Amino acid sequence: MQKFFISSEEFENKCLSKEVSYQIKNVLRGRVNDQFLIGVDKKTFLAEIIEIGNKDVKFRVVEEVAGNFELPVFVSLFQGYPKGDKLESIIKYGTQLGISEIHPTLMTRSIVKIDSEKKINRLERLNRIAKEAAEQSFRNIVPSVKDIKKLKDMDFSSYTIKLLCYEESAKEGEKSAFKTAIQSATSKDRIAIVVGPEGGITPEEVSYLENQGFIRVGLGPRILRTETVIYYILSAMSYEWELK
Repeated sequence: MQKFFISSEEFENKCLSKEVSYQIKNVLRGRVNDQFLIGVDKKTFLAEIIEIGNKDVKFRVVEEVAGNFELPVFVSLFQGYPKGDKLESIIKYGTQLGISEIHPTLMTRSIVKIDSEKKINRLERLNRIAKEAAEQSFRNIVPSVKDIKKLKDMDFSSYTIKLLCYEESAKEGEKSAFKTAIQSATSKDRIAIVVGPEGGITPEEVSYLENQGFIRVGLGPRILRTETVIYYILSAMSYEWELK
């Protein structure tokens, strides 16, 4: 069953936006009495189509649907801005795996350059990707893709657990820091994960992050690509927190 995140205004008026109406009418070939899920204000409802107009679709609410599809701990990713469309994949699959928030982060070895106009368009696209992935995976919320900023402009003050994924720690045989951190986490914690771009994080950036309270963690003996690190992390978190 398809899920759509809608605004409070759409929910109150029981009328879907043109974008969602188009998808129901022309992509899903929806008909009167067809049912779908809607997400609004962190709640999910079963809805039923009652009218299909030329430009919009009207619905009625059948019932509220119980269920929590979020990780039990808030997890933010500070992703070193990678090349090409890798960030889109990170957001898409990271959302499916439960990420709470994504901060595209410009680091020393990030080679991308984004001007103000392109940044606005880019953020709109990235948030749309997060919304579609959240609908596909039946999330309760849509993870927010935050403004693209330099590493030293990021605010880490609200996080209680701060983890820096560092390949040199893995090469040195560090094995326990990540496991210890997620095993000790509670629902009151907020976790910040920093992942470097291609080429990794510079020693200067490592020192800066350690001064911000980050702990260097290794992720096993194999060196991961920047776009696969968060999948490893979120899968391990889900296993530890949700599959007991």
